[in-house]
Amino acid sequence: MPVITNGCSDNPLDAICCTEFKVGADLSGADFGVDASIKGQFAVLAQAGSDFSATATGMLDDITNACRAIAVDLGAEQAKVDANDKETDPTKKVALWCDLAVARLTASGVASGTLDIQPPQFKCEASVSAKANCQAKCDVSGECNVKANPPKCTGGTMKFECGGKCTAEGNASFSCKGKCDATVKGTCTAQGGVECEGRCEGTCEGSTDSGGNCQGNCKGTCSATKPGVACNGTFEGECNGSCEASGSAKVECSGTCDVEATPLKCEGGTLEGGCQVDVKCDANCDASVSAKASCDVQPFSITAQGAVSAEIEAAIATLKVNLPKLILAVKARGEALGRIAVGFTGAGTAEVVADPGKLGVKGTACAVSIAAALANGAANVTASLEAGGKVTGQLGLN
Repeated sequence: MPVITNGCSDNPLDAICCTEFKVGADLSGADFGVDASIKGQFAVLAQAGSDFSATATGMLDDITNACRAIAVDLGAEQAKVDANDKETDPTKKVALWCDLAVARLTASGVASGTLDIQPPQFKCEASVSAKANCQAKCDVSGECNVKANPPKCTGGTMKFECGGKCTAEGNASFSCKGKCDATVKGTCTAQGGVECEGRCEGTCEGSTDSGGNCQGNCKGTCSATKPGVACNGTFEGECNGSCEASGSAKVECSGTCDVEATPLKCEGGTLEGGCQVDVKCDANCDASVSAKASCDVQPFSITAQGAVSAEIEAAIATLKVNLPKLILAVKARGEALGRIAVGFTGAGTAEVVADPGKLGVKGTACAVSIAAALANGAANVTASLEAGGKVTGQLGLN
């Protein structure tokens, strides 16, 4: 995506030329020439515009490429391929390619219920420290204590860093990255061995089934532990006993810590609250944190129901490669960005900063560029979700 500037002449030192704002860049050291009282808030706005717009553009590209691959793999006519490739408007191009992907899936006999698609499991993790550091810039004090003002992970699971032992709340299982004495499911690396039901990277003392899974003791890394066994090495997954670290290290978990814990990240939900700051600045923090969230999709199976034609086989082959990319963009990352995009559609200068009167000449020029980037990012997100959603809808995944 090109850098958006406003009112720039040939002289880069011109006061009305904003060269400091760049999409996809770290703007922590940029000087936008605004009043000192809003310097932190403006920096947050600029970073939000940079992060959100870059992620939105990446999402648009990912969905466009996935839809194009599906359409081409399933025999799209060369004339239509050439016409779509010539489209210069990215929001129109993604719609063209995803419409063509749906058409080719339909022609191949693929519709909702045609394929047996294991429900995709996906998650995004938003950093608590990133949110706190951002909120600190929103306040004139430049501080935000997450322990004194802990954020909430609404609709998801908050993970903590615990210097002691983590245990479950009630009988529920919890996530553990440490040593677990009663595993539910997850991976375990233990040189002394662990009872295994998955792949063993090391030595499997037992039998190996037709799928290559170790049925016995695995000395090394087991991809799937037998439920209820203890992992005395390094475990990562769901635990329903106790979870603790080895030596002086700290454990990462979502259970109850027996000492003071530090919130780390919100998994599968919305990171809300924290330090009390200006509403607009906090919204910009949310945009930046969501844009930088780490998202992934777990592997899932795609098989045919009933007789398998050559067309269905081809559809399954391309979907195994490209559907996870669509799920990641449309479902995992798209849900959070879609909510944020609503607030930035048609964003104007006065809507994205708390006090436009303190911007100054350069700050005003940059604010216009930032607002345009936010609005452009919102348009890209909307176009991406609408286009990609047609393909996932065709497969019965909406």
